[in-house]
Amino acid sequence: MIDPHWQVIDLDPVTWRHLGPFFEPQRYIAAAQPGEHGLFILHDRGRLLKAVDTQGEGLPDGIPAQIDDPETLARELYARGVWQRVHVIDRRHLAWVAQQAQAIPRCDLTLDAYYHLVYMLIWGNRAGYACEPPHPGHWHGWTYTALLRFVAELPSPATLALGVYSESALFIGLILVCEGGLIRRVTTFEGLNWTAPYPGPTQQTLAALCEALEAQFAPPEAVLLCTEAVFSGWLAAADKWAYLARARAEAAAIWEVKSVV
Repeated sequence: MIDPHWQVIDLDPVTWRHLGPFFEPQRYIAAAQPGEHGLFILHDRGRLLKAVDTQGEGLPDGIPAQIDDPETLARELYARGVWQRVHVIDRRHLAWVAQQAQAIPRCDLTLDAYYHLVYMLIWGNRAGYACEPPHPGHWHGWTYTALLRFVAELPSPATLALGVYSESALFIGLILVCEGGLIRRVTTFEGLNWTAPYPGPTQQTLAALCEALEAQFAPPEAVLLCTEAVFSGWLAAADKWAYLARARAEAAAIWEVKSVV
C-alpha cells in the first residue's frame, strides 16, 4: 500500500524517533519475540548442523543427527516446557527464500508488499521452517490484508493522521496522503500551516487539524489524537475500538472517522 515512489517530507526528528521502531520488518516477519527463550535448530535437508539456546543453556538431549520430521521434533521439544518457542529450520529453505526474494525487481512491488512476500516465503513451508508455537499470522491483531483493504477503500485523495501526546508535548505527529489506494506522501504536523489551540487529544485540536488537512492536502478520512499511554495500549489491545472508547471517556483520546473505517 506504500507507493514505490512515495515522498517523505518534513519528517521531524521527534516523530521519526518514536516511529522508527515500527519500521523494522523483522518484528512482523519473525515468530520469535524480543527476550523470548527460544531453541533454534539448523539442519540441511535433515542433517543436523547446529542448535542454539538463546539463553546460553546447555543443549537438550534427544536432538537426532538426522531430522526426518521437523514439525514433530519442534512439538516434542516445546512440550518439555523449557523454551517459549522452538524453531527447526532447513538451511536450504532460507537460501531458497533469499533467492526468490531477490529475483523479483523491487520496483515491481510496493515497499510493504515486498516484506509481505518475504513473510509468505518464509512461513509458506512448515517443513522448511517448523516453529512451535507457530507464527500467529498477525501482529497484536493487525494484519497486512486488513490494512491493505482499508487503504484501498479510501476515497482518492484522502488523508490519515495520528497525533500522540506526552502530556502537552507532541510525541508523534504523522500525516499520510493516500491516492488511488496507495500511500503516496508521508509528512508530519510540522508541515501544516496551523496552530493547535489546546495541544493534546482535545476537540479544539481535532477540529483545527482536520481543517488544516483538508486545506493543504486532502479531506481527512481518519484522524486519531491520543496520549502516549493510550497509543501503546491501543496497538496491543484485542478489541481496539472498545479500548479507544474507554480512552475517549477518560479524555485521553479523540478521533474523527468517516464511514469507510
